[in-house]
Amino acid sequence: MVKLGALAFGLLTVVAQVSAQQTVKVMPFGASIVSRCWRANLQAKLRNDKVTNFDFVGSQKSTCGGTNVDQDHEGHPGSQAVDYVAKGNLTVWLDQNPPDVILMLLGTNDVLIGKKSTGDIIKAYDTLIAQMRAKNPKMHIIFSNLLPLDTARWPQTAADGIVNLNAAIKQYAPSKSTRDSPVTFVDNFTNFDPVKDTTDGEHPNDAGNEKMATQFFGPTRDAIKAVSAKKTKSKRSGFLGRRLAMLAQ
Repeated sequence: MVKLGALAFGLLTVVAQVSAQQTVKVMPFGASIVSRCWRANLQAKLRNDKVTNFDFVGSQKSTCGGTNVDQDHEGHPGSQAVDYVAKGNLTVWLDQNPPDVILMLLGTNDVLIGKKSTGDIIKAYDTLIAQMRAKNPKMHIIFSNLLPLDTARWPQTAADGIVNLNAAIKQYAPSKSTRDSPVTFVDNFTNFDPVKDTTDGEHPNDAGNEKMATQFFGPTRDAIKAVSAKKTKSKRSGFLGRRLAMLAQ
């Protein structure tokens, strides 16, 4: 009877511990725009909403101001989606820092530098998403369209290329969503002013960073909560199974 009581007490104690929020790994993924400090603004918004059980991961670091900013990310300036596929970069980074959630904004350089077709870029997205799911079949992917370009600084053809790719992304991202690995579309194009919200007609300034953080906030918060709940349930189920087996002996 004493043994049973002790086990029951221990069971309740550890269940309470297991039920605590589980840390969720978040990887911002893309090119130079991902390296900007909208990530710091996003983290502040999450903490203000009492969502603190996250860890941003990646091989890169940016020096963003503010307190308690997690600088890690996977935004590599000048990079293209098609090059990531050709070189196999993402699989290496996923192995180094396995995430639960990916914040993806990628494709601007495919249009500006690579002058790739929308179809070629979408094919690259297909491969990248497959690589994400090969690493984690339950990956949550938050897929942003691209920021508009200031046509006073960039050719109209480039700006049109961004518009065309964004139209494809808006249809593509939801089509890739599954129950186990949801893909959530984020709109960072609408209401973003490339004249007022960028430093150079392409990359966000402070105002642009705040707008991007606002757009990413809701989907990121929801993904963190969903992943944390699943991790807690899985951990609790495994623990309860082991302890109930002990009680039955």
